[in-house]
Amino acid sequence: MINMENSKRKAFTLIELIGVLVIMAILALIATPLVMNVIRKARISADKRSVDAYGRSIELAIAGYLLDNGKFPTDISQLTIEYSGDEVVCETTQINPDSSVYLAGCKVKGRSVTNYTYGSDKSPSYKAYNIGDEVTYNNVNYYVIKDSGKNDSTVTLLKAEPLTVDEVNEFGTGHINRYDGETVRNQNGFGGIAYYPSETCNSGNHGECINDYKTSDIKYVVDAWKTAQAPAASEARLILQDEIEIESKEVKPCGSCEIEIRQLPKYEWIYNRNYTYWTNSLSGDSGIIVVEEYGEFKNASVALINPVVRPVIILDKSVLPTE
Repeated sequence: MINMENSKRKAFTLIELIGVLVIMAILALIATPLVMNVIRKARISADKRSVDAYGRSIELAIAGYLLDNGKFPTDISQLTIEYSGDEVVCETTQINPDSSVYLAGCKVKGRSVTNYTYGSDKSPSYKAYNIGDEVTYNNVNYYVIKDSGKNDSTVTLLKAEPLTVDEVNEFGTGHINRYDGETVRNQNGFGGIAYYPSETCNSGNHGECINDYKTSDIKYVVDAWKTAQAPAASEARLILQDEIEIESKEVKPCGSCEIEIRQLPKYEWIYNRNYTYWTNSLSGDSGIIVVEEYGEFKNASVALINPVVRPVIILDKSVLPTE
């Protein structure tokens, strides 16, 4: 005979079942974030290991490149990288000067590996110059006319004063057909030359001889001066028009249009009223013009009083004083 009273005691009531479900739901709410966080951390760790493996693969490729070519690579495109893990793409993939690798801004299979880098950024940092800063190289004073900042290893300099009469005569020996020592633009001894290439202008037809800087006697003087006075410079030339016009352009409205006005440069040291001097055209080698008084640009002409020579050089910052 079944004891109904005992059977009823073994069953769960509805309230008890609901209580169990509530407890399970609470446990699930607590456990799910913890589990998801564990999964997220595991994925991040795996992505970091992928970045590390990719970085080590690049370094192995660098070593192989060195063995094959006898020199260090300068860009990752030169390397054959053997890497078989998850796809890694980095915003910064930099080969340092010591051939180590720096990776930053990486994604693994499209997932960002936030604030994680491989290696160290060992790119050299150089002194950053401002336009107009005065520097001295080889006991000659210059003004800075171009510098891209701490990541740029070179700086473009304009000689503070033109070549002297003695320098023009020394470096132009055999190449200057006309130099009038009486027509000097000021009393400080600055020289000047009028451009007469000896190979084409002896006939007296001077009009055809004043438009090509590459074959000019002025270029010969600048090159000879560089060899003697600026041997560390990678380049020596005349200043360009757009370098003279640093921050000197202004756009003004004219009714329904706008016009570009070329004004006297902001920096007085670029244009010096004490002398007229040679400059290149915008293209660099196509021609020679003259900076006249009041900031005017004129075609080079033998009728002008002898313009002075004011070289520009491109110099590695390592040869400049550190302070």
